[in-house]
Amino acid sequence: MDRLEHIDNEILDKAIEESMHSPYRLGYHVQPVVGTMGAPCGFCYINGLFHLFYEWQPTVTNDSVTYLYHVTTEDLVTFNYEGVKVRPESLYDNYNIYGGSLAVVNNVLTLFYTGIQEKNGEYITHQLAGEIDTGFKVQKLPAPIIRGIHSKYNTYFRNPYVFTEGSEVNLMLGTMNESEFGRAVMYRGESVESLNLLGELNTGYDMFGYFWESPEIFPIDDAAIMILNPRGLDKYKNNFWNIYQSGYMVNDFEYNSLFVDHDDFHEFDNGFDFYRPVTTLDKNNTRIMIASMSAHESEYPTEKDGFKNALTIPRVLTIKEDRVIQTPHPNLKKLRGEKITALGYFDQYPKKIQDFYGSQYELCIELKELTTNEISFLLRKSRREETVIKYNVENQTVILDRTFSGEPINEVDGTTRTVELLRPLENLTVFMDRTSIEVFLNDGEHTMTARIFPSEEAVGVELVTENGDCLVEMTYYKLSSIMEAPVITSRDKI
Repeated sequence: MDRLEHIDNEILDKAIEESMHSPYRLGYHVQPVVGTMGAPCGFCYINGLFHLFYEWQPTVTNDSVTYLYHVTTEDLVTFNYEGVKVRPESLYDNYNIYGGSLAVVNNVLTLFYTGIQEKNGEYITHQLAGEIDTGFKVQKLPAPIIRGIHSKYNTYFRNPYVFTEGSEVNLMLGTMNESEFGRAVMYRGESVESLNLLGELNTGYDMFGYFWESPEIFPIDDAAIMILNPRGLDKYKNNFWNIYQSGYMVNDFEYNSLFVDHDDFHEFDNGFDFYRPVTTLDKNNTRIMIASMSAHESEYPTEKDGFKNALTIPRVLTIKEDRVIQTPHPNLKKLRGEKITALGYFDQYPKKIQDFYGSQYELCIELKELTTNEISFLLRKSRREETVIKYNVENQTVILDRTFSGEPINEVDGTTRTVELLRPLENLTVFMDRTSIEVFLNDGEHTMTARIFPSEEAVGVELVTENGDCLVEMTYYKLSSIMEAPVITSRDKI
């Protein structure tokens, strides 16, 4: 497999140049300088700074080993690219790395991850850790905190999630049991070096996918939220249309018995491109989430320019009637330009919103009166292209349609995604970037996220109903871009 250390500097510099000048680069999302951004694998707030790690490969060919890349931010809007901080070069991770989590343990910011050791032709899985110093260097612990795979489990045994409870350190892993069904197991100890296997979390989901990737559990208000990323779920109506899923269960978690008494599993996002979210608390104890804005199986047009994938905007998580609500982080208002508003009736004759054009904006829409059965919002519109959000009043469904959203995305099932709403649609907020769309429905009760690749001419906004009309109030903000630095291995400290 390709390694960063083996890539000629001139070749790497040329690849970075092509990537950074690609017309596909997003304006205000975190994305890789070059190569493939994997899932986020560590998110933590400490001493006024958010730290975020993600899996990274130096090429887009899937023939590269994985590294862990580090970014920091004070406000979740402007990000500093700190560079690669963990390489697969030590005894216990010399073959490859999988991500994990960040946690403050004994007042030290610590990164946890999975290492694959190659030894005499064998591949051995270990759970590893490294302490992050004030210069943002990761000092790997000399020995694994968990050696090998427990005999009850299979090849998948990775992505450690760590949290503390009182004086105890807890480590949760996603895995597959001997019957090839997904499980989450818990280790616990007085320190990182003294973890013992307690057993599996008792969720009652005995046959729910073949591998539970990157599990996470945390409280919001009086409830516990358990995140699962199960592989191998079958489609059911409008659910589970992507190959790999990301969702949650609202539950009561019995810490001492590992019993999880939970509500149904709900997908976090009903779009195309959302995977493996991570969360942290900010200084106000608000739960913040960021996810990979990609689908693991999809092939994106960005690959021709040498880079792939991005992260979603940061989202605030709250609880309402046993459902997780996602809303855009309020700091994103810093990106806003001039405010433009419009109020009017729309009918079956498509109507252009002349001032609401562009490729990088926030659009807030409120539905005031509906005498129609269907209303469509045509975004990134040109003569041949459009990305459609369609609301069917009778079925109470929203469809996100990227059939004509520009260059095709390969290795994905279909060009539409549908969500059935909990209540009639009253409002939606759209965060549009150059090659992405994130839709928040009914104050964040549902979200739909997708990558789209329209031409530069596709900047229009139109509304149209099937019959009848609809009174709509809209607010539009053009959004500015964030600065990117082409950093691979380090960043000078101020």
